[in-house]
Amino acid sequence: MYLINPDELIDRAESLQPIPASTARLISLINKGDCDVDEIANVIALDQALTLRLLRDANSAFSASYLTISTVGEAVSRLGTARVVSLALSSHAKPLLHQRLPEYDLAEGQLWRHSVLASLAADAAVRFCRTEIPPASSTAALLHDIGKLVMAQFLKPQILELLQRAKTEGGLSPLEAEATLLQVNHAELGGLIGRRWKLPDNIVLGIMHHHAPAEGADVICDVVYLANLAAKKIEAGLSGKQLDFKVDAGVAQRLGTDIRQFPDLCNQGAQMFQKVAALYGVK
Repeated sequence: MYLINPDELIDRAESLQPIPASTARLISLINKGDCDVDEIANVIALDQALTLRLLRDANSAFSASYLTISTVGEAVSRLGTARVVSLALSSHAKPLLHQRLPEYDLAEGQLWRHSVLASLAADAAVRFCRTEIPPASSTAALLHDIGKLVMAQFLKPQILELLQRAKTEGGLSPLEAEATLLQVNHAELGGLIGRRWKLPDNIVLGIMHHHAPAEGADVICDVVYLANLAAKKIEAGLSGKQLDFKVDAGVAQRLGTDIRQFPDLCNQGAQMFQKVAALYGVK
């Protein structure tokens, strides 16, 4: 007998509102790797709200340019395709990720902040890794904890108590406790949501395996793992905590990065976060 019916979890995951057609088309185009700026601009031009947000973003202080951007094509060229997709997706995901999740000890806005930090860290990882980083990594990092939204709806007090005992008395990690007691964890649920939204397979992999990247056998899983870890370290610093986060040696080797540079990656992610905090309404 299951504590939570897996079929109900899956049904709830699949019931989330799908992403807009324009955003889905953008993700598909960029994931192919052979699209041009005009092709991307043509998709964005059909979405008025996205066009306005993209132009605002391209002309913000974050972009650090004195030249005014007035066309979608110029905005795409300035921001880069990965940032454009993250911007499009964040507009849809923010209302979901901004909500309070007491089941995971997350106050209102905390999941959104963590997700933005992870996305920025994935962007910054390009400068610290010799392995080529897939453009979709920042999108996967933005959505890596989306499964918590569904899981939290089923975590009643008695289940939370059992999960806590599994961690404190059984020595299990939070993810292991979910998998052992509930037969599914939030990362797997996030992958189901990604499939529901018709996201590319590598983004789904990055979401599903951000805690166990070796199992995903794709570099995007390593990037999202690293970005998640960086986001946690940055958040700890913002709250005045001193926590020691160790990067898995296998991840570092596959990404071609020096573990000793992890603090530099976190510092760069934190600086990027400060620049976009006001733009995204993140505190």
